[in-house]
Amino acid sequence: MLAFSFDVGNGFVKARNDKRSMIAPSSIAKKESMGSSSITGMSSSFDASFGYREFESSLDDGTTYIWGEEIADVVDPSSLLPTYTHNHRYTQKRFKLLCSFILAELASDYKEDELRDVIVVTGLPSQEVGTTEAEDFKRFLQQKHIVKINGKQLFIHVTDVRIIEQPLGTLLHQYMNESGQVHKEFLNNTLTVIDFGAGTTIMDTFKNVKRLEDKSETYYEGMNDIHKRIAKRIEREHGIKGLDASFVEEGFRNNTMVATVSERKKYSFEDIAKDIITNFIEKLISDMDAVLTNRDSIDKFILTGGGVHIVSTYFQDTFGEDSVLIVENSQEANLSGFYKLASTISRKEKAS
Repeated sequence: MLAFSFDVGNGFVKARNDKRSMIAPSSIAKKESMGSSSITGMSSSFDASFGYREFESSLDDGTTYIWGEEIADVVDPSSLLPTYTHNHRYTQKRFKLLCSFILAELASDYKEDELRDVIVVTGLPSQEVGTTEAEDFKRFLQQKHIVKINGKQLFIHVTDVRIIEQPLGTLLHQYMNESGQVHKEFLNNTLTVIDFGAGTTIMDTFKNVKRLEDKSETYYEGMNDIHKRIAKRIEREHGIKGLDASFVEEGFRNNTMVATVSERKKYSFEDIAKDIITNFIEKLISDMDAVLTNRDSIDKFILTGGGVHIVSTYFQDTFGEDSVLIVENSQEANLSGFYKLASTISRKEKAS
C-alpha cells in the first residue's frame, strides 16, 4: 500500500508521497488559456519549463488542463480557475479535477503506469468532517482514477481514504513520530490550534485526542479576505480599477509588500496591510473569546497554517498569552501530520 497525503487549501495545494512533497496553487487552467506562439521550438530559451504539466481526466474528456507549481507565471490571473469557494466546494467539477491532478502528480513519481493499492489521508475544515459533502468527497477519492499527465495515461486505485480535521494534522506533526508513537502531551494536555488558512480560520481545541465541540469554531474568513481588502483599499487610494488580489498575495510572498502590476505600476501596501490585519485580528480574537470563554483551561495555544507569517505578530500582541507556540514550516504542518498517519496505516496494513 502506497501512502499519499494532500491538503487542498483555498490558496495552495500541499501534497506528499514517500519520494517528495510539493506546493502549488489551488487553481487550474485550460491549456488554451496560455495562448499560442509561432516561434516555440526555435530556441530552448522560448521553451523553458515553467513548472506546470498538462492533464487530461476522465472527468472531462477532450479537455486539456494545466496545473503545477508555477501555473500563475504562465496564465493571466483572469484565466485561472480557482477552487476557492464556500459553496459546495467538494462537489464542484474543478475541485474534483484538481484532486485527480494531485493524485496523478504523486503517482507520476513511480515506474508503474497502474498503482493498485493507495491510501490517501487528507483534511477538511473541522465542522465539515462527517457531513454529507465530506462523505461524497470520500467516495469520489476512493475509486480508480484515470488521468493523463503530459500524454502518459496513469491508473490510480485509491483503496482507503481517511478524512480528518485539518488542525489535527498539525498536532500529529508536532506530537507523533515517524513510527506512529504519540507524545504524552498530546494525550494529556488541552491544546487549542488556530489554523490561519486562505479561506478559513479554524480554532480547534483537543483533549485526549478528541476535539471539544464547545471550544472549537470554524470562521469562514482567511488570508484571501485580507488580500482582497488590501486590493480594494489600493484601488481607492490610487484611483485604479480591477486590481487582482493575487498581486497583493505575491507582495506578501516575496516580502516586498508591493503589488507589482507591471514594471510601470507598483503599489506599496505596508501601511494599508497593518491597518487591515489589525482589524482582522481584533475581530477574530473577539469571536474566539465568545467561544473560548476561559482561556486558563488551555495548556497551550498553537498557531499554524499558511497565513501565520502574515498575522502571527499581530495576533500575539493582541492575544496577550505567553503560552503560544508558532509551528515551524506552518504551511506544510498539516500535510506532515496527514502523511505520518498515512504511513502508519500503510505499515500496519503491510504487517497484517
